[in-house]
Amino acid sequence: MDRLPSGMKNLSLKGFGPFKVQLACRLDYNTSLLLATLWDYPRSFIGSLNTTNADVGLMMVDKMAERGEIVSDDISMLTDALRQCQLGGIASEVESIFKKNMSRTEQEKQEKQEPPCDRVNPSDQDTGAVEPAKATDSEDNQRPSIDKSKETTGRGITGAVKPSKATDSKDKQRPSIDKLKETAGKGTTEAVAPINLNRVTIEATDSKAKQQSIIDQLKKAADKGTPIGELILDTSFGTIDESGSITLHSGIILPLFSTLTVLNVWTEEGRVMTETELTGFLQYGSKSTQLNVLGFQSCDLPSLSSSTEVLKEIQKKGVEVLWVDTAHCLDTSSGSWEMDNIDMVREYCGVGIAIRKHWRKETQELQIKMLQFASENEIPVRMLKLNECYCSVTPDGTKITLQSGQTLPALPTVRIINIVTEDGRTIPADEFARLLEFANQSRLIEDLSFQGCELPPTLPASSISPEMESKNFKVYWMSAGHCFDLTLRTWKIADLNTIRESCGAGVVIYKQCSSHMHKLQVHYLTVASQNNVPISFINLSESYRTVDATTGSIILESGVMLPRLTSLGRLSINAEGRELTEEDADGVVKYSNHSSQCSEVDFYWCFLPWSVPTDRFPAHLRSGKFLVLWDPEDKEEFTLDLASGHWVNHATKMALTEKEYQDMLVRFRLKYK
Repeated sequence: MDRLPSGMKNLSLKGFGPFKVQLACRLDYNTSLLLATLWDYPRSFIGSLNTTNADVGLMMVDKMAERGEIVSDDISMLTDALRQCQLGGIASEVESIFKKNMSRTEQEKQEKQEPPCDRVNPSDQDTGAVEPAKATDSEDNQRPSIDKSKETTGRGITGAVKPSKATDSKDKQRPSIDKLKETAGKGTTEAVAPINLNRVTIEATDSKAKQQSIIDQLKKAADKGTPIGELILDTSFGTIDESGSITLHSGIILPLFSTLTVLNVWTEEGRVMTETELTGFLQYGSKSTQLNVLGFQSCDLPSLSSSTEVLKEIQKKGVEVLWVDTAHCLDTSSGSWEMDNIDMVREYCGVGIAIRKHWRKETQELQIKMLQFASENEIPVRMLKLNECYCSVTPDGTKITLQSGQTLPALPTVRIINIVTEDGRTIPADEFARLLEFANQSRLIEDLSFQGCELPPTLPASSISPEMESKNFKVYWMSAGHCFDLTLRTWKIADLNTIRESCGAGVVIYKQCSSHMHKLQVHYLTVASQNNVPISFINLSESYRTVDATTGSIILESGVMLPRLTSLGRLSINAEGRELTEEDADGVVKYSNHSSQCSEVDFYWCFLPWSVPTDRFPAHLRSGKFLVLWDPEDKEEFTLDLASGHWVNHATKMALTEKEYQDMLVRFRLKYK
């Protein structure tokens, strides 16, 4: 790991360039591949990474710098991603190297010149010191940034991709609004640095002190007349009233900033905004002196009545209101949404389109019109994701019907189609064949992937047309880690890159799935383990039966054996309604111990004994940082004290008393009797 990439050995070891050199030394093949998969890098780039390439770290560093994932004053996107990949040690080391390299150059700059005008000195503020605002994205979907300055591409969509955090199941998805309210302002407080006024992000996960510090610095800059570029509310927006008063989930009120140019609101996935909320944002925009772009992403927006007074103010000020998810802008004369310019459609289609289940029928219609517009204008659509909204496909495979009743025609310029169904859905052979034909209608099709559903073991020969065979596009069953061979008409293990992608996102094994699917999942998990591919987590969703006393393998409800895996990061047991024994707890913990990477075992919606004989656990688990969590009622979590074998309330740090335990047991049995 101390080897420098070729051609980069004689450089002065200070500044951003030398930092990149040292970073490249620490990005080996596996780490680079995890990051590239998490950030959804092009398959061509991922394929170019290989264990024999001496400069794989340099390739990765160059790509990150090109995409803005590392910049000279902020590497938080990289360190966040490393921690998502359970590489906290590397993340800490990279942060240390960054501070050592950049601290000297910053000191030299300050000795030579005054601080730049777009910086605010934190020593001027009255609040406590907190962590600096991130200048780049760090969390959920691909969220293009709205940049008014990009006049060459119309209103423009730029910015890096935000990787999706892995979740266990639908029950453990991205936080709801209520959950965000609970957790807002509970982050840690760290030393503050000047914020970059070109692009400032306030995240829901930021501590309340940090959010307040960012706001104070923005207000100070505005009071001095210093321009503020883009302010991003990254799932931190809580409420807004009709007058335009914005309150964050943490309870902090967001003031008006007279010099703010762009306000970009990223909501929690699928949030449906009301007319009152949209009107409130327009009021905020009409009162902001220099605001000229107001953007929304990841939410569903209504149309407004043309009589709404604030529309006239927005039209008069020339504020553009963009709905990035649909590539539409608000027609301020009518209150309705209209297609934005072709450049914005092209850029957004280059990122990917997601049609979501809970959005209004009218919203889905706007997205379908945009997709048709793209096809008619020969604009490639990088990816189309149907997020739990797919209903059926016509007999000839030319149209898909969404659950809302909207019809999605085949698109000749789409490259990747990702169909995410509700958990446990079974797609029979004839329907699967018609979906293959739907994908085949695109002359650019590369991949068709399925998640959340069960697919048939094979197809009859008549289902695969010669044209489909000649295109030979990839068909991935992501939940099972296999791909469909269009020639042999059967499933085969996916390539190692796809297995890495699936394992990086986590694996859920559902009880309702057939033994055929369980066998495929076990197969690719075994291959992953044999190739040291990190498996971020496995969630046994009501599919856990017991642990085999002889082999130490987990036996699933289907009877399929899940062998011990050496690259597992976390194991979750959702055994809803069951009362598990000491043997279950002991067996599961010992199963996880076969992976040196496993740091946590979780039990959900089941009941465990009041005490667990932890003296049976391996000594290194009892003395290390291994964590056993138990959430019996989806209300509060308990941590197993590995020294005493008793449960401790994870929030209050108080031991669970026998009376509290018996009261919980009574409630549990009443619920599941």
